[in-house]
Amino acid sequence: MVRPAKTKYPRMTMTPRTKQQLNKFFKNHAPDMADLVPNNQGQGGGGDNGQSEPGSGTSNSSQGSNGGGQSQHAPATNAGMYFYSYSVGTPPQTVSGALDISSELVWTQCSCATCDVSTSTTPFDPSLSTTVADLPCTSTACQDFVNQTCDAPECTYVYMYRGGVANTTGYLATDTLTFDTTSRVEGVVFGCGFDSAGDFGGASGGVIGLGRGPLSLVSQLQADRFSYYFVPDDSTGAGAESFIHFGDDATTQTSHAVSTPLLATSDDPNLYLVGLTGIKVDGKDLAIPRGTFDLQKDGSGGVVLSIAVPVTFLEESAYKLLRQAMASGIRLPTANGTEALGLDLCYTSQSLTAAKIPAVSLVFDGGAAMELEVGNYFYMDAGSGLECLTILPSDSGTSLLGSLIQAGTHMIYDIRGSTLTFESLEQASPPSNSSQGASRPRRSSAPPPRSPVVIAHFFFWVVVFMVL
Repeated sequence: MVRPAKTKYPRMTMTPRTKQQLNKFFKNHAPDMADLVPNNQGQGGGGDNGQSEPGSGTSNSSQGSNGGGQSQHAPATNAGMYFYSYSVGTPPQTVSGALDISSELVWTQCSCATCDVSTSTTPFDPSLSTTVADLPCTSTACQDFVNQTCDAPECTYVYMYRGGVANTTGYLATDTLTFDTTSRVEGVVFGCGFDSAGDFGGASGGVIGLGRGPLSLVSQLQADRFSYYFVPDDSTGAGAESFIHFGDDATTQTSHAVSTPLLATSDDPNLYLVGLTGIKVDGKDLAIPRGTFDLQKDGSGGVVLSIAVPVTFLEESAYKLLRQAMASGIRLPTANGTEALGLDLCYTSQSLTAAKIPAVSLVFDGGAAMELEVGNYFYMDAGSGLECLTILPSDSGTSLLGSLIQAGTHMIYDIRGSTLTFESLEQASPPSNSSQGASRPRRSSAPPPRSPVVIAHFFFWVVVFMVL
């Protein structure tokens, strides 16, 4: 893949996520909400046959006709996702992909007679591109990704999604990707899905992997840094836009940014992790023992960052302390939201009208604190008349910080420097850690708009990799 020195990094701009999309997510995943948290315990280093899948039950890889067979880890991916429209080929053909920091493959739906996939975008037709080239099975990129014995010239793969609800079969190829009128990147390795079935979110027929692997968009752009900002769902700021930046564009925009080490694990090298050391409620530290959130030698534990899952999961004992502190601060009768929303701590919206919801902040390695708005951890569902804490217990021991809790915060990943820097870009209401709690609702404005447009949508998948 070739990125000329003068080529600009893409600046991806997204429309705000809507309440309707969150409503759909909670309605669809109320029965299986707990399955969205990754479970790395017992993982070997390479995802060999027989390993349990993170975020799934016991999905195993299997051997295809070419012999190999390897699990492609994708923990808790794509329960709720932001989408970006870009172009593939020469001349450019517009496609759409879901942004995912938990996986590495960039793939799009290609034209095929047998596809049964719900998408509002037209599939990519490789026969119309003068710059597309199949990636040989014997190539280093193919072997690093699939580790297969080559009985055919193409580098083929199968992605099978949970319960057979969705799957895609394809081959790796290279082509030019155009992200806006000034950013064309030649020779990008991507997956061309030719046999797909299921619902990939309606707005997309593919995924843009932003993980640590060599085939991720971040790696192929040779970007040492990337950043993203998601507009809070209750933002009323005019022109509010979510965005993702790469390279030198991924930089701080305020004077109050703080940093913490960015961690990794050999059990799933695609993941980005952080060291969570504590949680404060109304400015008071919860009595969480030191090391509760640490990554363990067997691969369990740790705190995974995700932009694909809206909700946050915490190690179970820490969650119980947080839940108790929230309930004690609100001091109202709770309501059952498990069946309707899959959430644990809920109240009727009517009862919360005059209530003060306790303020929450997360404390990371080095003392970096993330002060949260109520909208980061409480969700109001108009259909059920409930308002619920969007944080749940993780019985696997692995914690996950979802996209809702990151909304309103500019997250900057310095991969080479192994540092995560974050800053609040919300301006209407400053963070609060006072004992008075946080008033509801708290609304804020977002930073000025950037450039081209994408859409946000939701879908859910857990993936197993197999060789054809």
